[in-house]
Amino acid sequence: MMLFKRVLKISILFHFVKANSFEPYTLHGGLVSAIAGKDYVIIASDTRLSDGGYNILSREHLQSRLWAVSGFFPSNSCLFHPDGSIVVPKEDEIPSKYRQKEEGLFSVPREKGLHKSEIFRQCPNIIASAGCSSDCEALKRQIRGEVNALQHWCYGRNTLTAAGMANLLGQSLYARRVFPFYSFCVLAGIEETGHARVHVYDAIGSHERVAIGCAGNGKEMLQPILDRMFSSIVEPTDDDVLMTFEEEEEDVTEIVQTKLQRDARAVEASKQRIGLRLEPPVETFVLCDAKKAAGMLVKAYRSVAEREISVGDNVVICIIQRITEKSPSGDVCFSMEVVRSKLKDH
Repeated sequence: MMLFKRVLKISILFHFVKANSFEPYTLHGGLVSAIAGKDYVIIASDTRLSDGGYNILSREHLQSRLWAVSGFFPSNSCLFHPDGSIVVPKEDEIPSKYRQKEEGLFSVPREKGLHKSEIFRQCPNIIASAGCSSDCEALKRQIRGEVNALQHWCYGRNTLTAAGMANLLGQSLYARRVFPFYSFCVLAGIEETGHARVHVYDAIGSHERVAIGCAGNGKEMLQPILDRMFSSIVEPTDDDVLMTFEEEEEDVTEIVQTKLQRDARAVEASKQRIGLRLEPPVETFVLCDAKKAAGMLVKAYRSVAEREISVGDNVVICIIQRITEKSPSGDVCFSMEVVRSKLKDH
């Protein structure tokens, strides 16, 4: 009986003892996305930084969310901070003649002001990361340190291509798989051949090359909106499967014939393999120009901001295009423009 009472007291004691919980991660919000075109890439992020709840820590945060991988751009660049993060365009610094009111976009002035587009000899590969802000900043410093070390080793002659950047980011995230970076990334860049690349990642480095990629809070809403906006209409062919459905309404049987169509962007299996490389089973670029794609991206962000509390304030978009005309030295150049649009303040 005494033993039973002792066991009962110990069990009651342990019932009220609470262990200290260890939560190393905090979700600071952020919705990042990227779109690959035939000769351009667009990468975007909102500027709201929250504590995972209703408290807003910053409305102009881009330091750890949207940044350039390599440091080949000039030190006096007006598009990048010294640490590689994108400069947020200020609305009051942009002349009214540069504002595209019909699309709701605030374009960076090309002629005057702190924020303007620039020309680069190498494509500025951009990474957008959402999740824990401190982990995103640590990942940025690690990736930029490795790329800058490689560039100095090669005496500044070259840097990693967009495909090399995609592999480096995936390996860096996978190396921390035991205690991973709480960072969900999207990478955008253009190869020297002109092919645009967009890769979307999870927290442990698994990535996929896509035409439209999203990560962060609200990606479940943004991804289907963008997929629908950029989907192309495909006419049914004779090879499509014919299905018959019978609809009974007021004792009248109507036969409705519909065509089962494949995904509009699907690639045939015979065309997926090129040499020893296996190409993705879908198209990896969209079929519209950069200005139209940026306008649709802003509309999609505004739709998500109406329904997701952690997305709002502003959306900053980086548009990188390959210049078809070569420079006097014969090198291929790339232009980059930063665009800002207002989202809902709530």
